[in-house]
Amino acid sequence: MKKKVHNAHQLKERIRELESQKILDEEALKSQFHETYEQFKPANILKNTVKEVTSSPKFKQNLLNIGLGLGAGMLSKKLLVNKSSSLWKKTLGTALQFGVTSLVARNKENEEETEKKKGGLLRRIFSK
Repeated sequence: MKKKVHNAHQLKERIRELESQKILDEEALKSQFHETYEQFKPANILKNTVKEVTSSPKFKQNLLNIGLGLGAGMLSKKLLVNKSSSLWKKTLGTALQFGVTSLVARNKENEEETEKKKGGLLRRIFSK
């Protein structure tokens, strides 16, 4: 808000006010610069990204599904191959491991959502 200045005393007072406001603005700008600088350091970007990703419940569920899938796949391969030197058994064991891992690691919620969306689309198409 502009104040009207009518004499030298008011002018000096207004200059003091503006100078103090300038100092406050400079300090706030410096503070914001340092804060922004810290946020954009590669280590802090990585730390914040990891924190955001790991706090997601969906990420935790997917990680659990993948872990269970890998464990089940390795176990099934161990049971089938079990120190066999046959190339055929090793290949079959690897294929079985991949299949079991994929099957167990799938996220059932996503499949159900996809089915609902497909069903909804089909219902909309055929209901007209």
